[in-house]
Formats: sequence, structure tokens, C-alpha cells
Amino acid sequence: MRILLIDRDVEEARGISWYIKNYFPSHVEVEHVQDTAELQNSLEMLHPHVVIVEIEMLTPSIEKLLLRYQPHIIALTAQPIFQHAAKAIQLQAAQLFVKPIPLEQLKTTLLALNIDRAASTLAQQETTDVQLYVDLYLKKPTIVDVSRKQFFIIEPSNFESNLRLYEWFIELHLFQQMTALPLQNRIICVVENSERSELLKQLRLLIQEWHIVSTEYMNIALYDGDNATIREMYEESKKVLIQRFYKGYEHIFLSSEQFSIVRLDPLLTPEEQQLWINSLEERNTAAIKAFLYQLAKADTFYHHDDVRIHLTSVLAQLRRYMMKYHLQQQASIEADYRKLFHLILKGPILYSILQEMMLFTQALMDAVEKSKEQLKADYSELAVELIQRDFSDSNLNLHSVAHQLGISPNYLSTLFSKKQGIPFKRYVQNVRIQAACKVLLETDLAITEVAHLNGFEDVNYFIKVFKQQQGTTPYRYRANNQLKS
Repeated sequence: MRILLIDRDVEEARGISWYIKNYFPSHVEVEHVQDTAELQNSLEMLHPHVVIVEIEMLTPSIEKLLLRYQPHIIALTAQPIFQHAAKAIQLQAAQLFVKPIPLEQLKTTLLALNIDRAASTLAQQETTDVQLYVDLYLKKPTIVDVSRKQFFIIEPSNFESNLRLYEWFIELHLFQQMTALPLQNRIICVVENSERSELLKQLRLLIQEWHIVSTEYMNIALYDGDNATIREMYEESKKVLIQRFYKGYEHIFLSSEQFSIVRLDPLLTPEEQQLWINSLEERNTAAIKAFLYQLAKADTFYHHDDVRIHLTSVLAQLRRYMMKYHLQQQASIEADYRKLFHLILKGPILYSILQEMMLFTQALMDAVEKSKEQLKADYSELAVELIQRDFSDSNLNLHSVAHQLGISPNYLSTLFSKKQGIPFKRYVQNVRIQAACKVLLETDLAITEVAHLNGFEDVNYFIKVFKQQQGTTPYRYRANNQLKS
């Protein structure tokens, strides 16, 4: 790419030129013109693809020259006024920057320009693409001299974006002589006559720019071994891309950077199963984190298939925990469970899987805690229902109700007093005495029968409790209220 910079500020022009040359491929040419008298000669000699021009320097003659040569135009101005914006629009400028120039945005604008290739270059590209495919799949290819050609693989974080990435990449003109071929989930590239240090700089730029234009990520595997066939280079480079599972994206992996994979027993031991059972019931978040994140230790790389099976074994423990507290009946939790199961099977990055698993586990424990709180209230209300139904049974007591609810008497006693505001025994007595009052007024049954009908086996105890609550004996209560009526 050839760039002509028309700017009166020499220092600023020097900075822009340095930035472009430092962050763009070595085949980018930048020429600075300060004197408009030199402009026509520079345009004729350089034939620039892009002209970066200071709006304040434009004259009718310069505008005619730009219209004649029709380069891509990026306009600069020190004064953000309407006239300058209108002039930039008239010139069909790709962008108008107000000084000081935001260099990152300038870089993005330059990369986005659609600079046409010569027809011969396109034809050569098509030919070499076909040859690259043949070398990769259809015949035994020749040995490639790595001192003259560099091979690398690009792998996007979203495989569905692979074709879009390829189309963007070949229009980027990041390399002067390049052959690229899109596969299903990645792109293979061969670059000619590129120094390793310069290539690494360009590849880092490629990673940054793809994220800017797509908000997605990529990894690159660069072959740095001995002379080999395209197929051998591809196989060696592809091996290191598995590091994505352990290290994530935005990396350049060298094919020589292989690491040893450690096998992991994918099934949980009985001790590990018990650890999960106890940790979930005790809400021991620290133990759960320690168990999960030891799978992602920086110095150990477990085989990814073993790790995935291992995590499905953990998920089975979470499933049992869900079913114990009927959490699978909650649609949102069940949906999150299925989403996590899919992530364990297909997720490209281990740390993301572990993080989502930890968040889901925490959400389960929170849901169980909330369920238990709700259950506490339910126990109290259920006890009230049992008392109202069975108060006439003299065997009704704290122990019998607790047994029916499946909880301990002490737990029920504490819970009931807190929820109802009075002790369990007092509440039962109140219900029985209120019922006895109604029987006394509505029937002529003997006091002994009234006591028995309302859960009191000992009539003397009935009279004692009745007098404590009503301030009089059952006899007087009946007599006084019958006289009133």
C-alpha cells in the first residue's frame, strides 16, 4: 500500500509516518509532502493508493489532481468547522480526523479501505490457492523452504465466522505475497519473503483488528520448524491450537511449543463424590472452587476429553442435588443445567467452563437455601393444620407432629415459637380450650365428656388449664353464658 501524506506540520507527519510503518507490513510506503508545488510530481511518481491530506492545504488545483488520480482520501483538520466537513464530503473522504489524530482510528480506517488488486495479482492468487489445496490434500507435495516461506493457521473463536474472517482477511492486504485457503473451521496461509519478527508483528496486528471489526477473537498457529511439506506444516501447527482449551484466545502459538498432556481419571472416586455431597449441603464454596480450579493449574494440562467426562461426572452430582430439592421443576434452573451440559461437551475454553460451572453451583446452593427458608415457614403452617385437625386426639403432642413432618421435635419447637409467637404446647391448649368453650355453650354434655372430646384425658387438668385461660371454671363459664343468653 502506497500512502501520500500532505501536511504542513513536519513533526506530526513524521509521527504518523513512523506509526504506519511500525504497525503495518513492510511493503507499505509512506511519502510526506509539505510543499504543494511538489504534489503533482509525487502523485505521478508514487501513484498512491491513499492520500492523507490536511483540509487547510487544499486548493482548486490540488482538488483537480486528486480527482484525476482518484486515490482513497483521509482528511485532516485542526478546525472542526462545517466548511471543512463539507469539503471532506465533497472529496468523498473515507474519514475526517480532527487533530491531534487518533492513531488507532487511523489504523482501523486504513485497514478498512478496499484497495483493488491488479488483475494479474488476483489471477495469481487464484492459481496459488488451488495449488495450496492440492499440496494439502490431493498429492504428495514438495518440501517447502521455510527460509523463503512462512506457514500459519488462523482459527476464529466462532467457527461460524470463518468464511467472513477469510473474506475480511484477504481484503486486508496485510501481506504483499500471500496465499490463503479457508477450511471448515480455520484458514491456512503461506506468506513469502517475510522475516519472522516482522511476521509476528503483523499477526498481532491481525488479531487486534479482527477483534475491533467483529468483537470476536482468534488464535494463530505459526510453523517454526524445519523444511517440510504443506501437509506436515499443517499437522504440526494444528496440534498447538489445542492450547486454546487451556489458554483461551488472542495468542500466537509456535509449532515448536508443544506441551505434554496428562491423562486424568474421568470418573469421580467415592471420596470425590462424598466431597461434593458434603460441600453442597454445607455450602462449602471454597472446597468446590478448589476442586474445580485444580483442573486448570498452570503447570498441568489434562487431556481435554478426560476433563469433559470428569466434569459430566460432577454434573451428575449436581443433578442429584437438584432432584433432592426438586429444583429441576424450576424452568430457569433446568434450562441453565442443560446449557451447562452443552458447554461442558462443546465449550472451547476450560476456564470459561469452570467459571460457568462454579456460578451454576452457587446458584443451586442459593436456590436450596431459599427453598429451605420457604420450607421452614411451611413446617410451621403444616403443624398448625395438623393441630386444627387432630386437637381432639389426646395423643397429639410436639413429638407426634414432628414425626409426621419428618423433622426433630426440638427443631419444630424452635421454628413454631419463632413463627407463631407462642410455644407449641400453649398453642395446642388454646385451640382445645376454644373448642371446649363452644361445646360447653352448645351442649349439655358433662364436663368430663367435654374434656375428653377436646383432647384432655385428665378432667382436673382440663379444669386447671381452662381456668388459666378463661379466668373461671368450665361450670361457671357455662352457667354465666347461659344466663346471658
